[in-house]
Formats: sequence, C-alpha cells, structure tokens
Amino acid sequence: MSIAVVTDSTSDLPADLAEKHGISVIPLNVHIEDETFLDGVTISADEMYERLPNSKVIPTTSAPSVGSYVELYEELAKTHDEIISIHLSSKLSLTYNSAVNAVAEMGESSTRISVVDTQQASMALGWIAVRAAEAISDGASLDEATALAKNLSERAVFIGMVDTLTYLVRGGRIGKAQGFVGSLLRVRPILTLRDGEAHPVERARNRKKGIGRLKALVAEYAPLEKLAVLYTTDKADAGEIANDVAEFAPDGFATVVQLGPVVGNYLGPGTLGLGLIKAESG
Repeated sequence: MSIAVVTDSTSDLPADLAEKHGISVIPLNVHIEDETFLDGVTISADEMYERLPNSKVIPTTSAPSVGSYVELYEELAKTHDEIISIHLSSKLSLTYNSAVNAVAEMGESSTRISVVDTQQASMALGWIAVRAAEAISDGASLDEATALAKNLSERAVFIGMVDTLTYLVRGGRIGKAQGFVGSLLRVRPILTLRDGEAHPVERARNRKKGIGRLKALVAEYAPLEKLAVLYTTDKADAGEIANDVAEFAPDGFATVVQLGPVVGNYLGPGTLGLGLIKAESG
C-alpha cells in the first residue's frame, strides 16, 4: 500500500527535507494589510521579517481552506492508496479542523485518510512528519504511522526564546504565558508548547544567558531522536547553538532551520529556539 504524508507550512520543514521524504506541505495564508500570501510560497521568511516591524496593520494568518485540502488529497489519491495528514496544534489554528472537514466533505472514497493533531508547531511538528515518512518507507501501515505520530507528539518539544512578547500578544497566541506580560523589561522570555498552547518556561536576564539556557535545555532533554535549532533573523546565533549542541544530536549534527512567515509572525524578529523529539524511554 502506498501512503502519502501531508503536513502544513507551520512545520517549517525545509524544502530539501520535505522532498527527500516525499512530504506534501500545504501552506497557510498570511494577510498583510490588503495582500494575502501563501506561507513560504509567495512570501519568504526574510520578506516577512522585513515587513513585520513596519506593518501599518497587524499581519494575520488563516488556515488553508477546506477546498485546498480536498484538492491536495484528491491529487495525492491518484498515486497513493492512503494518506496521513499531520498538523499544527488545533488550539493555535483551524488548520487541523480544515483537514478534518475536508475528509468529511470527500466522504467515502477509495482513499483512507488519517488526520493527526500533534499539539505542536514548527520543527517539533516537522520532525513528526519526517519520522512518520521514515516509518512508512520502512513498511509501516497507516494505522502504525498514525500511532507513531501520536506517540511522537508526546515526545516532541518546541522551545522559543523571544525578544519580546509583543507579537504573541497582538496575535492572540499568548496562551498560558500571559503571566509574563507586564513583568518583563529587558529579560528574554523562554516559552514552550504544552497541551497545544504557549506556556512559560523561564526568564533569561539577557540574550547571552538565554542562549546558554537553550544549550542547557538540549542537554536536559537528551537523549534525542531529532534536533533542530530554530531562528527568525539571527542565523549566526542559531549556528553557534547548533555547533555547541551537536554532540546531543542523534547523528552528531543539529539542523539549523529558519522559522517561516506564519510562526515568525507570532514570535517576531530575534527569536531563537529548538524543535526536537526526545528518545523513547526504556
């Protein structure tokens, strides 16, 4: 049985990784003033970060339409027997719901589709899609790949150190990190996703200490199955972190990934972070 793997653009999955594993990426929408872009397709991350601080109107994002999913699923069904669709936390976006509604709209068909709400984002989501694709390549069934994706979702971790909470607050994605607001001057908030929404981890006194804390967190989460170091605008800092934590990566190499336009819209310029999957205990 041939199984297609789908994820969405908030996975921040690099194009070469998506192509290598045959993963289809459906883009979310980015709305800036009177223009609408496709995340990572008609607007790049760098373009987004250039426009973000100077936008007269707060940029917004929206989930792919049900029709977009139907179109993608029907196209994949021409060459695959089944589909697993792995997505961003349903508490952060309607992306997962759109996928579920698309499956319902398609009704009974010869193509079986499994939709997974990972409760994750960025490369914590991207790695889940990659691992599912690897398992399918090794012969996993749709049910086995779905079970694996759910298991990986519980072991996946997204960490972000932001320069400011401004973008999360104005985008309405502050979640349980609301307690940080109003108590921060020049400290760097470090956040994670827990139960699908933003939660505070701790405060770093400055950027240098925050970078040190990100490195320490990698060691605390080890052993790891997958590891990516994330950034919005500061690739050099991400590269430094990646070099220093390479020993904890399963293959001795930490992937450096730029956060895409949608995720970056809520975290803002200057963000650094981690997307990883902890090794299964026992």
